[in-house]
Amino acid sequence: MLDEKALDMTTQQPFVELFDADGAVCIRKAFNDDWVDVARQGIARNIANPSPFFRNLAEQGGGFLCDMWSRRTIPEFERFCMESPAAGLAAQALRSDRLRLAQDLWFVKQPGSSDRTPWHHDTVVTGPFCSIWVALDPTPRSATLEFVRGSHAWGKVMMPRSFFDAPTASADGESRRDAVDQFYVDFHGDAQHRADAQVFGEIPDIEADRDAYDIIGWDMQPGDCVLFDTRTIHGAPGNSLDRPIRRFVTRWITDDSVISPHGQGVIDALAMAGLEIDLKVDQPIRGALFPEVHISRG
Repeated sequence: MLDEKALDMTTQQPFVELFDADGAVCIRKAFNDDWVDVARQGIARNIANPSPFFRNLAEQGGGFLCDMWSRRTIPEFERFCMESPAAGLAAQALRSDRLRLAQDLWFVKQPGSSDRTPWHHDTVVTGPFCSIWVALDPTPRSATLEFVRGSHAWGKVMMPRSFFDAPTASADGESRRDAVDQFYVDFHGDAQHRADAQVFGEIPDIEADRDAYDIIGWDMQPGDCVLFDTRTIHGAPGNSLDRPIRRFVTRWITDDSVISPHGQGVIDALAMAGLEIDLKVDQPIRGALFPEVHISRG
């Protein structure tokens, strides 16, 4: 089922009820042209100066680029995270005037990248946790991020089927995963070697029977955003357009949010990147990497 309903910031329509019910809401004109330009400039700078988290997730054609936690070295991202409307939107969705920035992240799907972002949800944080994806290029419905409406309320922690599959052997005999699957392993741990792998359920094969699910998505213009509960199952097709598709993402938590019991993978990834952190599973998320933001209601 397609859903083109979206809210327009210029009319100040409330979005929290829709966010609560559906798990995802599109907000038109949430970020003006200046903020779109800031994010675009930051991505260009970041591609030229990648962090240890930089990835090319493409397996076939084009490029599927991303990087994260780059605001530490990319001034445009620091400005966007701390001064744009993002924190205010997240504060309303999470019903808290005290937030923490969990992550800054961006994706660029180059023309010809056929790699699909598999259906998944983000579960390394327990407690309040939302994402704001800002479109930086015109994005038709056929190329946009999609959601299974209401899946944030399923109450299950799930991973794509491929996450559970054993790595395949390459021509030189080395075991390997495709780039997207390896991305999940890097930040969740390898389910083939984890004693607690049973904590994950398997995301159903949504693509094989799309009509069985209430799938929503929107065509988007630069400055539109999608605000969603990170537990809402989402995915995106490849880029069949003749131009790149860029998105800038901020993820937000509150002081009540903690690292999930299966979140040791992300702790290890941050430590391996040389970041000074003091994180433990089942403990609150604190530290300079996750700055606190206070929202004034005045």
